[in-house]
Amino acid sequence: MKAVQITETGGAEVLTLKEVNRPTPKAGQVLIKVHTAPVNFIDTIIREGNMPPGMMPNLPFIPGVEGAGIIEDANNTGLEKGSKVAFLGVIGSSVYAEYALVDADKLVVLNDDIDLLKAAVLPVNYFTAYHMLKNVARVEEGKTALIYAASGGVGTALVQISKLFKLNIIALERKEEKVQNALNRGANYAFNTSDDNWKQKVKEAIGENSIDYVFNPVVGNSVKDDLELLAPLGHIVIFGFLAGFGDFSLMEESIKHFGKAPTISFSELYATYHHQYELVESGLKELFQWLEEGKINPIYETMPLDEVKAAHEKLQAGKVKGKLLLTV
Repeated sequence: MKAVQITETGGAEVLTLKEVNRPTPKAGQVLIKVHTAPVNFIDTIIREGNMPPGMMPNLPFIPGVEGAGIIEDANNTGLEKGSKVAFLGVIGSSVYAEYALVDADKLVVLNDDIDLLKAAVLPVNYFTAYHMLKNVARVEEGKTALIYAASGGVGTALVQISKLFKLNIIALERKEEKVQNALNRGANYAFNTSDDNWKQKVKEAIGENSIDYVFNPVVGNSVKDDLELLAPLGHIVIFGFLAGFGDFSLMEESIKHFGKAPTISFSELYATYHHQYELVESGLKELFQWLEEGKINPIYETMPLDEVKAAHEKLQAGKVKGKLLLTV
């Protein structure tokens, strides 16, 4: 079968499409004919060799942690060959390929008429957003959420689900076209953080100390801004470190705002996946129900598997709105 393989870490040039052996399912596993392999930032981090200690897979390695497709071999699991499925897998799920192995109890069986491209967007992006809103921040109707990178994969999902939860949405982006995109997608306000006065504009629009929830995949020094804008008893959820760790003491900065009693949480998808999978299972069921009902509309674009190098480069250049999917 065709698969994208990494034999050494580095830039997009290390992604190589080649022929490899088709995998054989073990007990409890199902063989999936992959239709769509989403591209995630974790794929680029693994490719570069920058995973935290103990989390870097052995090489050679086939990227991909989620997907959608059709059951090719049900392997006596009680599932049916030909069923449409989607899944969120572990690191090492090897989805950038024509076929992939998935544990049967981690599959979501879909209706026959579902769009597999839209279905493939939900496991990582939409569950990440759903989990942060519902289980981590436990948002309340009518309150205000500040969403970084609101036109990105998780950001798009956060905006859509926040609307379902009846939140006021403040979107942040770094390019004017993405600011407008966030407004078009349903944000109440959107601001360009490249503007030195963006915080003042937020305050003028909604008032001082009026942000109840912050969803931040950037961090660096940005959490200082979050604390400044945060309402009393507000909640900051950090789910990435695209700008690094910052050059300040988080404890020292938080104490400056002690009177607000801020909450700062960290949300990491695989901590929930490995230690409380029932939240993943129930969340995905609700999300796919919303998809069928038309309550959410995944935003995505596609590229063929043999353009995987260009796909990684596009994602890392910040040129993707919503989700980028590799079609197999």
